[in-house]
Formats: sequence, structure tokens, C-alpha cells
Amino acid sequence: MEISEWLQSKPKDYNTGVDLYAASSVMQSRTLANLKRGQNPRNMAVLIKELRQLSKSRAYQKPKPTSVVKIEVVADPKPVQVEMERKNQIEQSANAYFQKIKYNELPAVLKVRYRQLKDLFYDMSDLKFVLNDLPAKEANKSLKIILKIEALDEQREMIWRELDHWQDHKTLLPTKTENDFTGLSQQALFLKKANLVNYINKKSSRIKKWENELQEKSNKDERLKIGQQINRTQKAVHKHKLDLQKIEGML
Repeated sequence: MEISEWLQSKPKDYNTGVDLYAASSVMQSRTLANLKRGQNPRNMAVLIKELRQLSKSRAYQKPKPTSVVKIEVVADPKPVQVEMERKNQIEQSANAYFQKIKYNELPAVLKVRYRQLKDLFYDMSDLKFVLNDLPAKEANKSLKIILKIEALDEQREMIWRELDHWQDHKTLLPTKTENDFTGLSQQALFLKKANLVNYINKKSSRIKKWENELQEKSNKDERLKIGQQINRTQKAVHKHKLDLQKIEGML
């Protein structure tokens, strides 16, 4: 079965989709490992997203500007007591989630990012409640909400990296890059994406190794040298992740 046929099929056979992804030239081992854990709404959403991108790549189409589609899902009205309980639950989670960040000590640019992070947290919490309230038969709505949550989660992770880096090194990670990928074909974009993912994974493993070494070192000069290596490499990785976001937005 071709990818295009699988995407048009109803219902979609999950295992067949996983096999199609596994056979692709741009398959990522981590994504495949997660997909092989079994079918669930999140994995099905990821599988559809990856195969859609592969289908576009095989057609060698030039990237088209895409408009942002705002997804609005209206859940059934809930009793006031339930809404209040949920609000309290979100507030308690937020207090625990943000307690390690000292807002007053952040530079101005990160204060803006911190406020964005809080908005993302509340948006994701609301969407998760809406998702949980949907009946099993509303598969299409569930898929849309899951994809929206994943998009918000990527933004959340990016901001947390910036905040964590400031906490550890008192320097700022880059917030944008000058690289322009608009002239690349879909095939070239997929190859660039694969190279970026490979670089990010390798450098991230190296950072973890250095962090473990840092804990074992007591010499001040050695700790300083390793800390500088971590700082430089984290900035390079973050730039590549920003480029990766650009490319994924074009696929």
C-alpha cells in the first residue's frame, strides 16, 4: 500500500501505517520506537502527521505558504462545581510548575517569555480537559485537539530551555536564526530536517555526558571549562531547533 492510499483509507490501519513509516528513508528511530508501543490517540496523530509530510515529500512539491488555522472546540457545558474544581486543579498545578523560576531575577526578554509560558500552560490545561470530555466517537475532534496540544507543547519546551539555560549559565539562548529555507523543495526540506535531527541528537548526548562529568569534578578550572562547553553547545543546539521549527512549519 502507498502512503497516499493509507492517508485516504477509512478506517486507517495503524500497524500498516507504522510499517509504511518504518520503510521510509527519513524514518527517525525515536519516533518509530514510540509508534511501536501501540495505538493510542496521540500515536495515531503523530503517525498521520509524519506520513502526510512524507507524502508531500514524494510529490516534490515546493512549499506553499500556510495560514494558521485556529481550532475551536466547544465542549459540553459543565456544572459550576466541576468548573471550579478544574480551575483550582489548574492553579495548584501552575503553582508547582512555576515555583522554581524567580520572575524578578529574569532579564526583560525572559520575563516576556515567562508570561508566554504561563499562557501556554493554561491553554494546554484547558485543551486537555476538553479532550477528556469528548466521547470516543468524536475521533476527528480528538485528533485536532491532540495536534494542537502537541504544537503548544513544542513552544512550551522551547521556552523552558531558554529559562533553564538562564538559570544555569546566566546567558541567553538565541531566539531566532537568519537561515531562510523558502527556496528549498520538499525533498530538500526533508533531508535538511533529517540532518538537523541527527545533529541535535548527537550534541544533546554530548551535553548529557558533560553534565555527568561536571558533577564528578571538584577542580574549579575544570568545572569552568566543562560549563563553557555546555553553554556553547546548548546555544548551537537551540539554533538548530529553531531552524527545525521553521522547516516543520513548511512541511
